[in-house]
Amino acid sequence: MRNGGRGALLLVLTAGAPAAAQRITIGPEFAVAESREASSGLRFSGVGPGAEATLVWRRFSADAAVCSLDMTPTSGSAAVSSFRATEIDAWVAWEALNYLSFEAGVTNRTPDAEFAAQSLGAVRVGVRTHYLLGPGATIWLRGDYLAGAQFSGGGTAPLALELSLGLDLALSRHLHAAASYAFQRFDRSTNPGGLPQTSVPMEQSLARIGLALGF
Repeated sequence: MRNGGRGALLLVLTAGAPAAAQRITIGPEFAVAESREASSGLRFSGVGPGAEATLVWRRFSADAAVCSLDMTPTSGSAAVSSFRATEIDAWVAWEALNYLSFEAGVTNRTPDAEFAAQSLGAVRVGVRTHYLLGPGATIWLRGDYLAGAQFSGGGTAPLALELSLGLDLALSRHLHAAASYAFQRFDRSTNPGGLPQTSVPMEQSLARIGLALGF
């Protein structure tokens, strides 16, 4: 059986089924997030709805996920304003081995309040591996380098990484459930007004849980 899905949430696997030449899955999800800018003491948490879709063709796949998060300052945060953030993630992957894929994609996060939090975008390049725990149950791991990061407040992040872990369950031939957790860190630095470089690292954790229908 061939591993079909790629992404933070909806990997489509059915133990004992023959490899399909093409498969499409789509479904809703619920997301929980935390983000922070370490040096400024800005910390937020939030929840919101989302969706994810996956297309698999032979050894290639494409996956896209979006969620809308209502973010509020956490206890002890220096932030005072809440905002809604839209998170968009996408991957394309090539399955080099039955358990290993090479992938590339993008990540983008945009708040609806310009000065409440940073907008950011980056290109991701990395690998993904999976392990079959039992009939219909698969665990997967991902490691991506986030290149070319851009921030609404300026600055650069030569070192930026994303680590993810997920669990996928085949409830039936056409219905799957999955959960995932992703952690991003950007070692961002800025030099406002020509001042010496200042370290302003940014971190985000994002958990998703959802269902998907496969066709």
